[in-house]
Order: sequence, then structure tokens, then C-alpha cells
Amino acid sequence: MQTMTTVTPSSLRPNITRVRDTSGFIGTVLYVGPVASAKSQTEIYAGIAWDDVTRGKHDGSVISKSTNQIVRHFKCGPTQGSFLRLSKVDVGVELTPQLMRSRYVRPDAELIAPDNLLPHVARTSSGRDKPIEFWGEVKLRNRQQLEVVEEISLRMLGISKPPPDVALVLEEIAEFNHLRGIDLAGNLLSDWEDVLKILRLFPNLHNISLASNRINDLGLVALGTSFLNVKSLNLNNCNISTFQTIASIGAAIPHLEELCVAHCDLADIESFDSGSENSDEENRLEGLFQNLVLLDLSNCQLTSWQRHIMKFHNLPRLESLIVNDNTIDCIEIVTEGDQSAAFPNLTSLQLAGTTIATWTALDQLNSIPSLRSLRLRNTPLTNTLGVGEVRSTAIARLPSLEFFNASPITNRERVEAERRYVSTVSRELLLISSGVILAAERDADGGESTGDDDSAKQAQMFAKHPQFKPLLEKHKDTMLSLANAGCGSSNQGNIGEEIINVTIRSMAAASCDMEPLRKRLPRSLKVGRIKTMCAKYFRVDIDLQMLHFRAEGDPFPSELDDAEHSLFYYGVNDGAEILVNEIDVEALEREKARELEDHSRRVKEQEQHVTVLQSMKKNDQRINTLAAEMAQTRV
Repeated sequence: MQTMTTVTPSSLRPNITRVRDTSGFIGTVLYVGPVASAKSQTEIYAGIAWDDVTRGKHDGSVISKSTNQIVRHFKCGPTQGSFLRLSKVDVGVELTPQLMRSRYVRPDAELIAPDNLLPHVARTSSGRDKPIEFWGEVKLRNRQQLEVVEEISLRMLGISKPPPDVALVLEEIAEFNHLRGIDLAGNLLSDWEDVLKILRLFPNLHNISLASNRINDLGLVALGTSFLNVKSLNLNNCNISTFQTIASIGAAIPHLEELCVAHCDLADIESFDSGSENSDEENRLEGLFQNLVLLDLSNCQLTSWQRHIMKFHNLPRLESLIVNDNTIDCIEIVTEGDQSAAFPNLTSLQLAGTTIATWTALDQLNSIPSLRSLRLRNTPLTNTLGVGEVRSTAIARLPSLEFFNASPITNRERVEAERRYVSTVSRELLLISSGVILAAERDADGGESTGDDDSAKQAQMFAKHPQFKPLLEKHKDTMLSLANAGCGSSNQGNIGEEIINVTIRSMAAASCDMEPLRKRLPRSLKVGRIKTMCAKYFRVDIDLQMLHFRAEGDPFPSELDDAEHSLFYYGVNDGAEILVNEIDVEALEREKARELEDHSRRVKEQEQHVTVLQSMKKNDQRINTLAAEMAQTRV
């Protein structure tokens, strides 16, 4: 085990050096020098701003012992700062062959389960202890030796720099030249020069993760030509604040296929040109990222599809684009040439957490014919609609989709969604043509109807629903035959289209062996009514029921968590399976106890935070009073 490096004032660089404490908290050095409130004015301290804003005790300011005035040494959150003696500062460890080997158990080490039994037991429902067997330990060890594995994880080990003398360890490091992937996420790396020295120790790397290391921007550091083999690079949460760094990486790693830069500030990409011959050479993207297949731009301070995202529209191999948690409110695909040339191979797009508020904001996605998968959650649009309505409308409006929110779209589901969409829009058009909507608007405005109102309103509807006409043409004959059949039958009308076949299956311990219920139910039926039905048939208390539904071909069930919502709200389609589970009362009580404990802990932390703020306020008032008294004394 490596010992803590001796720290000197010259080895700490404000705004760069990263440190950690014995509890695993990580922070950045913002100040190095004497502290005005310390007993000794000559002792040197390190001022730390912790990544966890509740870890510290102050905001970087103290009250001077000699003047009773507030002295600010650095600035951070109210409870984010700490001053540490240099002897208490841990700047991390060097990446050495010994550290790498410490991650793996040697083949000749003592076995954990020599008789294929772990030194632990599991408690059964009857209260007996059952031994836990572990088979194949030796085989697993042999497969997990550093000389055999192709990828190594060195996450959160406090690595901050390369070996002091790389030449001395080159021969030993050469044993690991076979490594194709290295994960350095969550360490204390803070300097690109140190990062590059480490990576150059492994010449055959294809996959690199530097996530959650505050290494900032490249600046004048040159990457060189050492990374031509790299295919995947993870720079999530690395405090990168300019797209120039990303462009430099693209130029140095021409074969890069996966790039993740989430939680970086790339708003200045607007100043980069995607291909204009008149733009500055250093601000051009032309020729970069030509092999990129996946790009993650989540939470990168991007606000416009046209000004920011369209910079990547001509990447020839880009298949997956992730722009979650950016304030993008509209998809605008406007190019100098043919729109269909934008994102020529894009198959997957993620827009979760954006500010998309209307369906029309998504219509231009139909200009990307290769798009097959869309993720759309936690947006103003989806937050106001039911899960089923969102899914059904997205399927109808975006005909090329095969997956929505990671769930496959079946042929039956698409047909049902498209017919429902045509019926909904047709009803709106019928209200317009009958004058109901126009009359309501005329009464609200106090005006009179004109002959062109009807046509104008219909034109607006067609513009709002560009997929209506092609879908109407596609399903016209089928829908007419269904309507005629419904008119010839008593008590059916339009409701026949809203009846679905579902299978209700109990997963509760007392009734899991019972035959499932097979029912024809209206989509408008509320979940509460289904719970009543299940209580009678499976004898499971309504208050203890947990219902989930699973569509055909969908491996992950979705919860029906609100008794007042209908099957249509959740998107339950024909042929779906509803699963009835029984809540474990004891587990529920334990969960409530944990929630109560977490709540009490948060309240206590908030009270401590308020106490600190009140104390700071009192100190400010006391200092101001002393200053006023001293001023009066001098007068």
C-alpha cells in the first residue's frame, strides 16, 4: 500500500490540485498560505473547496485575530470550504505497477472458499442458517489476472500523477502492453500533462475513461500522435469549459468512435463552423470526428438545435446522439443543401430532460429517415401527458421509430397508435367543420364568423399534424370497414375500437398457481376497477396490490401506480399482460423506517446549515458593531 505523499506549498497549485480526505471526499485547492484566524500567522494552510458543498465549515472567509475584521482567502459555498494543515493534505498516489497489481488477487493467495463454501450464511424464512456455496473460485482467479485481462479498472484509487521516473518502470510496465482499456474515473488527476504521461505507458489502448477527474481544458498542451488507436474516450464531468479542447481531441484521435463529454460547458461551439471555407482554421470542424459513432453531450449548456447540435449534422458515421438535460426546445434541421443529408446514419437520439414542450417541435425529426430510436422523458411535453398517450402519439407522428424510451414498438402497437391518432385528429376536424370550435372562439373574441375561418382553421390543423393525411390514406379502408361494422351492431358504436384483450396473472405467493384471468376490457377502465377485480378473484387485499403491465415483446414491465388513471393513460395495448404482486408489509415498514431516518438526517443537516449561516450573520453584525465603535473612538 502506498504512503501519502509529503506536501509542500510549492506542490499545491490553486484551482488545479485535487485532494481527498480519509472519508473519501474530494476537493480542489483554492488557496495556499497563512490563515488570518490561525494561532500562528506563519503556518501555511491549504484552503479547500469540497465537491460536496456540505462537507466544509465556511465559505473561505475567517475573522482575523489581530483586527477582528473578515478576511476572505477564497470564495466557495457557505459550507463548502475548509482549511487544512499541509500535514493533513492528501494529494493522492502515483500510478505504479504495484498499485495495478493490488487490484487483483494472486493465484497462489489463500482461497476465500476452500471447500466451495463462503464464510457467510443466509437466513431462510423458517429462521435457519443456510450455507452459501461458491464454485469455480480458482478458474475465476486465473481469468482475472492482470497479465490476462484486456481492460483494467483503477476507479477512485486517488491516482493523481504518473511514476516520478517513468524510465525506471518502463520495463515493468511493458508487461501490461496488452491492455486495450483503462478506467481512471473518479481519481485526483488535474493536469493534462500527467494524464498523457500515464496513457503513453500503455501504447495499445482502445478504450479510455477519465470521467470525474477535474482536468480542465487542454490549453497549450499538445496531444501528439500517441493515441491513433483509441476508439472510445469518456470525459464526462471533467470541468471542460470550451469546445476547443474537444476539437483538439478530434484532430489528435482521428479513429475515435465513442466520445462522452457530459456535464461540460460547450456553449461556445456556436463559434465553430462545420464546413465553411471562410471560417478560421482553428474554429473549423470540417474533417473532425469522421469515424464517430456515439456522441454524448448531456448537460453541456446547449440551448439551440440549430446553433449547437447542427454543428454535427454532417458526421458520416454518427449513429447515437445523446443531448439529455440541455435547454433545447425545438428540433430545427435547416441546411444549405438537402435536409435529408443531415445526420445521414443517425439511428438513436436521446432528448430526456430537454425543454421540448410541443409535438410540432419534434416534427422535423422525420427529416432523418435513418432514425429508429428516441428517448423522450422528463420534458414539459411528457410531464403533462400520460405515459400511454405520449408513447402512442410519438409512434404515430414519427413513423420511422422502432424503439421509444428503450421499449420496442410492435407492428400491432403501431397500427393501433396510428388509427387512434387519425381518429383523434378527425374528431377535431369534424368540430371545426361543424362550427363548434369556431363558434366558441367567436364568442370568446366577441367577433363574427367569416367565410374563410373554416378553411384557415383546417389549414392550421393540417400544419399541426403533418402525418394525418398519409396515415388517413393508409388506414382509411380499414377504419371505414370497422365503422360500418360498428354501426350494424347494437351497443357498440365507436367503443368497439377501444376494447382490448388482456391477461391478468397473479405473482402473489398465495395465488401464483391460480389460472390467469383473460378479459376483454375497455381502454377507459381505471386501474382501481382492475384492483377490485383482482381482489375478488385472487383474494389479494386492494391496499397491498402492486400492478404492472407488460406489452408483447417488452421484457420490462411498467407499473400501474395510480388507481384513478385509465389503461389508455398507461398505454396498455391489446394482448398485454397485467401482473398482480402483493406488497411485503414487513419490507414496507422497513422502507418507511429508512425513509424516516433519511428525512431526519436531512432535517439535521439543514438545521446545521442554518446554524452556520446564523453564526456567520452574527459574526458579521459583531464585526460591524466593533468597526463602528472603533470609528467613534478615533473621532
